[in-house]
Amino acid sequence: MDTDRHIVSINSSTVNLPLKEFELLEFLMRNSGRVLTRMQLIDRVWGNDYVGDTKTLDVHIKRLRAKIESDPANPVHIQTIRGLGYKMDA
Repeated sequence: MDTDRHIVSINSSTVNLPLKEFELLEFLMRNSGRVLTRMQLIDRVWGNDYVGDTKTLDVHIKRLRAKIESDPANPVHIQTIRGLGYKMDA
């Protein structure tokens, strides 16, 4: 991930991510191995004053998995931690 140029590469291929997906992936990667709550992720990516549906996060995670996981139905990199949030295993 090149944050300065807004580029994500997987297996030598560039993956195009919209801004929010990029910010979400960046925050997950910077906190790799740590469980991040849904509220931590929403606050960081959408801001403390976000008043929308928390399902927005789930949709963005699903889209990220489709782009970075070899098998999005069985994710290896972005793990769901039931009842808590998500964790990135790089």
